[in-house]
Amino acid sequence: MRLFADNIKVTLKSGVTITGDLKELVTTDHITLIIGGVESIISMDEVSSIEQMSSSQASTQGDKPSKLVYGQYQITDTKQYPDSFILEIGGQELTMVLVRGGWFNMGYDGRHSLSWNTEPIHKVTLSSFYVSKQVLNRHAAETVLKKKKISDSVKPYSCKYRQDAEDMIEIIRELFGAPYRMLTEAEWEYSTLMPFADAIFEENNNNEWCSDYWEKYPAADQINPKGPSSGKSHVLRSYSSGNNKWKRMKGDNATQKKEYSFNSDAFLRIAISADQIQ
Repeated sequence: MRLFADNIKVTLKSGVTITGDLKELVTTDHITLIIGGVESIISMDEVSSIEQMSSSQASTQGDKPSKLVYGQYQITDTKQYPDSFILEIGGQELTMVLVRGGWFNMGYDGRHSLSWNTEPIHKVTLSSFYVSKQVLNRHAAETVLKKKKISDSVKPYSCKYRQDAEDMIEIIRELFGAPYRMLTEAEWEYSTLMPFADAIFEENNNNEWCSDYWEKYPAADQINPKGPSSGKSHVLRSYSSGNNKWKRMKGDNATQKKEYSFNSDAFLRIAISADQIQ
């Protein structure tokens, strides 16, 4: 996946920060910046975070940045990928739907309608990825977990504890030898803006785990954000099909046995980056 943008700040794992114009971003390999007219290639193994500087940070003219409006997005990735594919897990067929990369305005600033925890609106650029149209069901989960007694239920598999979701993802990675994962929070929200969102999130009002630790939304623009590297809670999201309303919540660190529990059912949706599909 290649993205093109200006005024990028790269923070290395060493703590050094580098700014320049983005020429190329290959999420699984490297990032190329133009610094003073010279190309600089940086291995992604060295990168801690990548941010797209906001217009107010980047502007040398002192122009007032335009107000970001919730729900605006633009698809920019035109690379050829399959529109979908089937992933069979424990007898359940999951339809993996392509979500093409682009940018969108993440967050919501009209309080009381969606969520109290989604401000400020900030611009996020994402690479293409696939998301499962269905959440993992109970029969499939118990099959891959090799339970002694396997339920016939096709109701969603409940992951009250965040660790249950992590364990399941790890098993799926090993089964297929591929980097399947949870959605990042940014990918989750971007998916809800797509025209096919109601079809993907047809199981209405589910609480779903995201991979990110909980944090307040940043003001700076971001590229493929994954959230902080540690924290006391993980992100939970839910979507209401038909009216495109969603909520943002956090799972609490309520027990030392299994971290980050939630006092209700929380479900698991499968994702993978498009450039990691063979």
